[in-house]
Parts: sequence; C-alpha cells; structure tokens
Amino acid sequence: MKLLEVMNGVEFTSQKPWNEIENTEIKDIAYNSSKCEDGYIFVAIKGETVDGHKYVKDAYKRGTRVFILQDDVELGEDAIKLFVKDSRIALSNMSSNYFGNPSRELKVIGVTGTKGKTTITNYISEVLNQAGINTGVIGTNGTFYNGKSEKTVNTTPESYELHRIFRTMLDEGVKCVSMEVSSGGIMMNRVEDVNFDIGIFSNLSPDHIGPKEHPTFEHYLECKAKLFTLCDHGIINIDDKHAKDIIKHATCHIETFGIEKDADLKAKNIKYSRELDSLGTSFDVETKDDIFNAYICSPGTFSIYNALAVISVCRYLKIDQRLMLDALKNAKVKGRVEVLPVLDYATVIIDYAHNGVSLENILQTLKKYDHNRLICLFGSVGGRTKLRRKELGDVASRECDLCILTGDNPDFEDPMDVINDIAKSFEGSKCEYIKVPDREEAIIKAIEIAKEGDMIVFAGKGHEEYQLIKGERVPFSETEIAKKAAAKLMESRKIMVESL
Repeated sequence: MKLLEVMNGVEFTSQKPWNEIENTEIKDIAYNSSKCEDGYIFVAIKGETVDGHKYVKDAYKRGTRVFILQDDVELGEDAIKLFVKDSRIALSNMSSNYFGNPSRELKVIGVTGTKGKTTITNYISEVLNQAGINTGVIGTNGTFYNGKSEKTVNTTPESYELHRIFRTMLDEGVKCVSMEVSSGGIMMNRVEDVNFDIGIFSNLSPDHIGPKEHPTFEHYLECKAKLFTLCDHGIINIDDKHAKDIIKHATCHIETFGIEKDADLKAKNIKYSRELDSLGTSFDVETKDDIFNAYICSPGTFSIYNALAVISVCRYLKIDQRLMLDALKNAKVKGRVEVLPVLDYATVIIDYAHNGVSLENILQTLKKYDHNRLICLFGSVGGRTKLRRKELGDVASRECDLCILTGDNPDFEDPMDVINDIAKSFEGSKCEYIKVPDREEAIIKAIEIAKEGDMIVFAGKGHEEYQLIKGERVPFSETEIAKKAAAKLMESRKIMVESL
C-alpha cells in the first residue's frame, strides 16, 4: 500500500519532497518499536507513562524509515518524518485506511457505561446470531466470532488491533459487531474512526477516576458522551441521572429505555424466581404500541436494564420478537451473576462487581431472594485509587451478614494493605468479617463455612482467569477452586457419615 493511501484524511507536515512521500510503499504499521522492520511505519505515541518518541531510534535501527511524530527526533537523512498534532488520532485514521475501512462494511454496535457493557454486548450477539445475523463480540472477555476467540489486553483494543479485528471478522463472513466502548478507549482515541451504527448508554457512576485514568468525573462523563457523536442511532437508559447530559451532547437520533421514567421502552410488573442453577427475572415490556412479557435467567433491576437495551437494539434492527425473547431466556455471560451449582444447600455466585455501585447492585438484588446469610468475598485492585476500597467496604459492610476480605489483582501492593484499607469501613458495622489475603484460601474458606440457605458472592474477578501479582498474570480460576473445594468437602462429609 502506498504511504499516501495510509495517510488519507490525516493532516500532517513534512520537509520531504512530495514525490518521495507519494511513492513510498508501506508493508505495515507499528506503534511498538520491537515489531518494526523495513517497510513499516512507526507511530510514536505519547502515553501517560511512556513516550513513544524515546523508541524512534530503535525503530530506525530495525529498518523502519517512515515515522509519525509529534516532536522532532534526529534521524538519518533517509528517514521520512511526518508530523501530526496527535499521534493517537493519526494511528486510528491510518489503521482504518490500512485495513480498508472495514467498519464501514460492518454494522457496528457500541456499548458504553460504567457497568453492563459485557452483558449487553454478549446478549446482543446471542440474539442476533440466533436470528441468522453473523455477529462478533469485542470486549472485556476478549474477541469472539464464528466459534473462535482471541484474548484482548484492553476492553476496547488499540485502534490498530481494533481495525485488524474488524477486517478479520469481515473477511470471515461476520456482518455485525457488538463491542464494548470503554471511557479509556474513547479518551485514547481508539474508536475515532469506527463507523458506529448504534450506540448504547447503560449507566454512569464514579469509577476509573485517578492516576492513569480520568482526572475528574466530568472528564469521565465527557468521554462516555462522545460515543453519541460517533454513531447514527443512540439508545439511552433514561433512568440514569446522567442521561440528560449524554443526550445533550448527542448528535445522533435518540431513543430511550427505562423502568421508572417514561421511555420508548419501559419494563413493568417485575417478578423474581430462584432455581438451583439460576436466578431469574420476568417482566412486561411496554412500548408506544405494544406490550409483551420477557424472561431472563439473571437477577435484579440492573439485569432488566441490560435486557431492555438488547430489546431496543433488536426492535431497531427489526428482529422477530418471538425469536428475540426465546434467545434472551437462555442468554448467559461468564462471570456476570454466574451461579455455580457446586453446593446443593447454598447458592454460590461469581460476579465481576469491582466498584461500589456494581457491588451494591448485586448485593441488594440478592437480598430480594429468600436466603439465610449473605456472604461476600471480595478485595480491591492493588495500585489503584483508595476511594474504590472505601466504596466497596462501605457497601459490603452495610449489605452483608459476613464478608471475607481477600486479594484481587494485588500487583505490586501487599494484599493486607488493601484489606486493611477496606476493613476501616467495618468499624461500628454489624457485619462480621474475616481477613484471608490469599484468594484461593478465601474461596475454600467460603465453601467450608457455607450453611443451608446461604448466598455467597465471589465479587471482583468475574470472567478473569488470573491473579495479577507483581506484574505477572498468574493462572487462577475461581470456578475450578470452588468446584474442588466443594467436592473435597462433600467427600469428607460422606466419609464422616459412613464412619458413624
């Protein structure tokens, strides 16, 4: 591909003759100098902690001769230096061009919000695939399409990776992509050149605010709102107190869903049900010209909001209503209010709730079901804002009967330091708590102390299959640990009974 084709739409300046720029052939794009070689373009990105300009000379040594820069770097005379105002925006535009602007040929649905993104994107994929529309997913759990999966480092991949994924999906017959759009992805211009057909706003609460994230809540809100300047059709949770701010900045057509306020799609007559391996919810859906019943095998008000978002998408895409409702009945997402049928006398649940709002949602939801004790096992990520620890502790100490405070991706921080921060919230609380810094030991402890009718929530990790310890992702499966602990407990009880 010619350099000018890659740079189409990118504003840049250069001291090189135009014909030299025009005739340069490009093999690929890189923003990591270690991947550079002859024929590549190296894009020097100014990150929060690392400045890519420091690695320009390394890329040059590896054979790269074309560079996208914000600041000048001294190189050999054979180097082509193209200067841009923002290298991240340039990378997004260039990546889309390089892969043939694949998002223009796909129907792309973007979901943003503090919580619910993973569930909504996966539910959309479940329903649309059953409706015969080949749909892929990009998000926290990875990339999924045609039975294939690929791990992703970020919820919203870097723009180059994102457009590469779009191109691969398109080439393999995918027609629609349901993707999570994180505030970080928007802030870092990863979706700048994505052609969104539909944007969904689930909810907004203070999160991801602090070092290496958003400086203020207002900035966080602005990033979320930007999605609705990039899409053609917006679907908004009107009950969220920040919905008006999102709508105010939107440039697309807007429709709404909700439970409390008047909306284009509204849920009524909510009922909860409990089975051995699931916690279900049924509700009526009211539109301007119709009313019908829906059921989801997931508990709580937040699950209803997620389902309403999916139903809104399906109605907009004119999916058959009966097919949509049947697909929703069985839709599940790994690590999102996932019931583990490991004990026949207590309910064990894995959930990704890792901030105060999401933890409060799931705990208050579970309290609506008949139960003995509500037990929560949780921690907080090391090296992040202490505000989150306080929020988690405040919620758990207020809502639970017993908490097991443990490690959750401690990274370079001592888990006990994090636990002690959380424990401050339990001072004066009626909720009992114990400290078990090793998360595996904490899970085993939770299984061992479970009593008839207890509800036990492992909160924070959800789908994650690792613990982040001192910069390393150590394999870690809450599901497998719980299964083994329960099996061992049942076996020991069987032996005790047989010995009587």
